[in-house]
Amino acid sequence: SKLIDRKFTKPILIELLECFKTRNDARIQELVTDEADIPTIFEYILAIIWFKVSEKRGNILEFMKLSLEANLLPKSHAVGGLADIVYEYEACEEYPKHSLLIEATLTDGKTQRRAEMEPVSRHLGEYRVKSGNPFDYSLFISTYLDKNVISDFRYRKNMPYYGIGDEKIPGMKIISLDTDTLKIIIKKSIKYRYLYGVFDSYH
Repeated sequence: SKLIDRKFTKPILIELLECFKTRNDARIQELVTDEADIPTIFEYILAIIWFKVSEKRGNILEFMKLSLEANLLPKSHAVGGLADIVYEYEACEEYPKHSLLIEATLTDGKTQRRAEMEPVSRHLGEYRVKSGNPFDYSLFISTYLDKNVISDFRYRKNMPYYGIGDEKIPGMKIISLDTDTLKIIIKKSIKYRYLYGVFDSYH
C-alpha cells in the first residue's frame, strides 16, 4: 500500500494509461520497471488502479496473477488459462458477495477478436462452474475496444455456457471498458461501490 501511494499517484496512473494507448514503452518502463514486458506491466497497473477503486479492500498480491520482484514490481506474465486479475468482494450494502475477473489486453482490431473473444468467456464460464456464484462476472479492459468483441460479450448475457462436465451456465456478464473511461474513473475518484451498480444497469 505504501509503494502504491508513493509511486503510483493519480497523475502517474493517468499518464501511464495514456502511454499504454500510444505505446510509449520507454516512458512506461521508466515509470514502472524495465524488468517486465509491456503487457505484464499493463496488468500490474490495472490491478493497482482497481485496488484504489476498491478502496484498498482485500489482498492485492493475491488478486494479481503475476510474479513480482522483491521490490514488488512485476517480472513475469500471468499464468495461462486463468483470468489476469481476480478480485474477491465480500457482501455489503451495494453488492452481493462475488468475484470480479479482470481481463487486460493491448491487442486491437482483428488481433483482439482472435485473441480475446474465446478466452475471456471461457475463463468466466469455467470460474462460474467452479464457484457456483451467479454474481461472478468479468471486466474486459483495453486501450481499444473492437466493436465485434463488445457485441460478442454483450450477447453472452443470453447465451448458455457449457462446462467440461456439461454443467450449464445460462448466461454471463462481461463488461467492456476502455482506458479513456478508466482515466475518468481515476480523475473523479469513482469507487467500486458506485461502479457495481453502473455495470449492473449497463448489463
